[in-house]
Amino acid sequence: MTEWTALHPIIDGGDPDNVVRLVQGMDATTRKALAEPLRAYEKQLRTAAFVSKRFWGPRLCALTVAGAALLPTASSVAVWIARNGLREDETGTDVIDLVVEVLRDRQVTWLPDLVDRLALRLPSDRLDPDMQQLVTSLATHTGIAPLATDGLVYAWIATGEAHTSRSSLARRLFEVDGIGVLLEPGGWPGKLAGDPALDRVMLLEGCLFRLRRGGRAADLNGFLLLHKALAPTTDEVAMLAGDYEALLSNSHAPTAAMARHELLLASQAGLSR
Repeated sequence: MTEWTALHPIIDGGDPDNVVRLVQGMDATTRKALAEPLRAYEKQLRTAAFVSKRFWGPRLCALTVAGAALLPTASSVAVWIARNGLREDETGTDVIDLVVEVLRDRQVTWLPDLVDRLALRLPSDRLDPDMQQLVTSLATHTGIAPLATDGLVYAWIATGEAHTSRSSLARRLFEVDGIGVLLEPGGWPGKLAGDPALDRVMLLEGCLFRLRRGGRAADLNGFLLLHKALAPTTDEVAMLAGDYEALLSNSHAPTAAMARHELLLASQAGLSR
């Protein structure tokens, strides 16, 4: 196969830029024909008798770009990218922009599905900045917001970056473990409370829900700070009185104290009217 004869040495030489050049404008039939030898080549490398990180390193990024350009479905591309990675460890060179370039060149209809599949692969307890950047870049290209996955919510809060999907991410803020501890260092209580794009009642209800769930004190303290920044009015407390009352017996003493204080203020305001 002429095309594979040309592509194989480029991947084997660890040259992702030239992979892009070779696949640019390639028709769907040719891509399909190249997918199988590409898979066979990767399998051969991974099952070789001697495989070291030094042996793999230069080829991984080129493999990632080639898979993004040739594999037939969103699911196969997502698995391929996650397996081969987006950055060469020794040089620190990433291929995020190249992956986006070859995917855009394909003009396939399944890019939004790929964005969601990649977002689902983001870890929910640590940052994966390369995968996050790829998800964000592809979402910008498609114009469709990705799923508000645990990993995407974590990355949003951990990095402190502005996000066009923050309304949907904020709704999931209270369901992802380990987020509370990140709120104060990132200045998030004030940013969330002062964001006009976010529903204030949703944030209040979310705080009360998360505090009622319980958990580590460090996590709960972050949501107490968010509640303080929201500074609920007596009318809002009265509207959510049942939720506050449910916190009165909370084992986290600061949470119970906050609930007593807010209910007392609301009661006093009601008596004075």
